[in-house]
Amino acid sequence: MVRGMYTAAAGMLVAQANVDTIANNLANVDTNGFKRALVQVQSQPMKDVYRYQTDPGHTPGNRLNGVATAALIGQMGSGSQIYDTPNVMEQGAVAATGSELDVALAGPGFFQIRGADGTQAYTRDGHFVRTNTGDLQTANGDSVVSAATGNPINLPDGTKIGIARDGTVSADGVPIDRIAMSEFSNLTALRPQGSNRYVDTGAAQPVAATQTTALQGSLEKSNANVVTSMVDLITNERWFDANQKVVTTEDEATGVAIQTVGRTTAS
Repeated sequence: MVRGMYTAAAGMLVAQANVDTIANNLANVDTNGFKRALVQVQSQPMKDVYRYQTDPGHTPGNRLNGVATAALIGQMGSGSQIYDTPNVMEQGAVAATGSELDVALAGPGFFQIRGADGTQAYTRDGHFVRTNTGDLQTANGDSVVSAATGNPINLPDGTKIGIARDGTVSADGVPIDRIAMSEFSNLTALRPQGSNRYVDTGAAQPVAATQTTALQGSLEKSNANVVTSMVDLITNERWFDANQKVVTTEDEATGVAIQTVGRTTAS
C-alpha cells in the first residue's frame, strides 16, 4: 500500500511539472521567437522484489543471523519521473512589421548575441534596436554579434539600414557588416537561459548558418499554441486529480489495515 502511495505521488509531481511548463508556454504566446517547452517522462528504475524463505529447522522469520534466504520473484515499477524538458524548435509564424531593424529567421538558425557580462548566447527574437552610440542590440540589451569580427555591430547615424537574406547589413546601400547566425548539430544541448536567450551547454556544436534566411521587416512569432496548451493543461490537471485520489485511497486503506492489525493483536 505504501508503494502505491509513493507511485501516485510521483505521478502528481510529474503532472505538476507539466502544468508549470504549459503555463509558461501560455505566458509566452506573444513573445517573439519563443519556443515552447515540453516535459519528457520516463519510468523510475525498476526495483527487485524478494520473498524471504526460512531454512528448515530454524526459527521462522529470523533473518538477522542469516538463517532466512531471499528469493527474487520479479521486479516492480515505482512510478514516473521527469526525463527532460527540451524546447520544441519548430518554426513559428512570420509576421510583417515594416520596421527596418526587425528581422525574422526562416530556418533552424539563431542570432548570435553577447550579454553585458560577455556571455555568448543565441536568440530567435529579431526585434533589434539601435542605441545612442549606434550599437545594434536586442530589446533586452544584448549586443548583436558581427560574423566578420565577433564584436558588436555598429550602425552609422542617420542612415537607412538594409539587412539582406544572408544577414549582410547595409547603410544607405553600402555593405558594412554581417549579422552572425549559427545553426547547431545538437539542438538538445542548447538550453534556455531566460529573457528569450539560449546558451550552449558545451555539446550543441554551433556552425555558421547555411540553411537560415534573414527576413528584414518581419518577426517570428511564438510557436506556442493557445488551444493545444489549454487542452494539455486540462488533461494534466485531471491526471493530477486522479493520482491525488489514489493517494487518498491508499492512505485510507493503510489506516484500515493498521486498525485491523491492532484489534487482531489485542484479541
